[in-house]
This record gives sequence, C-alpha cells and structure tokens, in this order.
Amino acid sequence: MTHVSRLTGSTCVLAIGVLIASSAACAAQTSQTRRRAVAPPVAGPAIPVIGVVKDASNGLPVQLATASYGDQTAHTNANGEFTLNLPTGSPATVSIQHPGFLPFSKAVTAQSGVKVNLAITGQPSVTIKTTTGTTYIVDIGTSQFAYAMPFSSYVPTDNANFCTPDGSAFTPNKTEFRKIVGPATPSALASCCEGAVLTANVEMKSGTATPVFFKDSCHGTEVDFYGREKSTGTYRFLKFTDIAEIDFP
Repeated sequence: MTHVSRLTGSTCVLAIGVLIASSAACAAQTSQTRRRAVAPPVAGPAIPVIGVVKDASNGLPVQLATASYGDQTAHTNANGEFTLNLPTGSPATVSIQHPGFLPFSKAVTAQSGVKVNLAITGQPSVTIKTTTGTTYIVDIGTSQFAYAMPFSSYVPTDNANFCTPDGSAFTPNKTEFRKIVGPATPSALASCCEGAVLTANVEMKSGTATPVFFKDSCHGTEVDFYGREKSTGTYRFLKFTDIAEIDFP
C-alpha cells in the first residue's frame, strides 16, 4: 500500500510540473508576441498642406468646394486648391463638399511640400438646349431657377415660382421635373400677374403635363436657369426666353 501511495504522489508532482512548464511557455510566447506588436502611429505637429480638388470625370479643377478637417474649413480657388493644417505622423480625414458633387472623404498623411490630389464624383446632369442649337450639360446640384432684380444681383432658388392656368401657385423643386419645354413667350394671366407674364410647358416626374406661368417675370423681370457646366467648370446663366428645352435626370 505504501508503495502504491508513493507512485501516485510522484505522478501528481510530474503532472503539476508539466502544467507549470506549459504555463510558463505560454506566458513567454504571449510576452514575445506583445513585444512584436507595432505601436499605433502618434500624431505629430500640424503643418500646412495644399490639396487640389478635381472633377473625377474630366480632371478639371473644382472651384468653391469646401474642404474641412476638425474645426477647420477652407474653400477651393479657381485652381481647385485649398490649404489646411494637418497633423504629421498619422492619417487625417479630409472631407470635401460641393453642391454639384457627391460628398467625399479621404485619409491624408501630411508631408511637407507635397500636394494632395482629391478627385470627386459629380452628381447627375441636367441638359439645357437653347433656341440657337447649343447644348449645355450642368450639375443638378448647382442648377437653379433665378430672376434678376433691377440694379441688383440674381435671386436663386431650387424651387420654381409658377402659376398654373387656373391661377394656383405651383412651386415644385427642381428634382420633381422631367422636362421644361420653351422658349418662354409673353402671355397674360390676370390671376397670376397684372400685365404680361412669360409662359412655357412642363412635364413632371409624377406624370403631370401643364402650361406654367413664370410669376417672377411679372413687370418684365428677366427669369433664368443656370448651373455649373461640367465640360468647363464655369457657370452658365441662360434666359428662359432663349431655352428650347431642359431635361432633368
């Protein structure tokens, strides 16, 4: 009995020894793995970084885009350039906003003397055909209705300011149109305007088709449609009296 008891005790000591050795090996491996882990990058001092915003479809610089990082904002110039102070040593997310383009963000690692190129994607297009046969392709995001105040600037809006044939106000958003067919011509609708008023025809995405009267054209005020032309990056201002058709996306 004594002999058996000694054998059992030895076996237990051996098992405990193996367990301790295994635990020690595991701890050593874990410690070694931890030593091999790469520390996350640490942001260094901020430096001025020049970014260049371009149209992804044609490489043209995008003017008047808003670049932001943290509480900083900057607007692009005619060359599409902006400057922000970004930290060195770790990526910083720069966001770009422009009404004619989809929102865009990119992680930028600041490097002294290096410009950062940012290519942004345009929104769907509006096609404007004039009575002279010229066609302009503009961004839906920048396109607007407008009227010219005498001795003042344009008053732009995303919503048309129309009357329907029964004199009711009709102010749909630009995204609700399928087509506007012109050119706008002088007419009369006493319930909409005292005196001459311009009229054209519209087709809506809802299926409605109707003549409309430009309420803003009362008293001879010029009414226009404008937007950023995709092929040049410049804004086109066109009178409704010179527009044969506008096709919306």
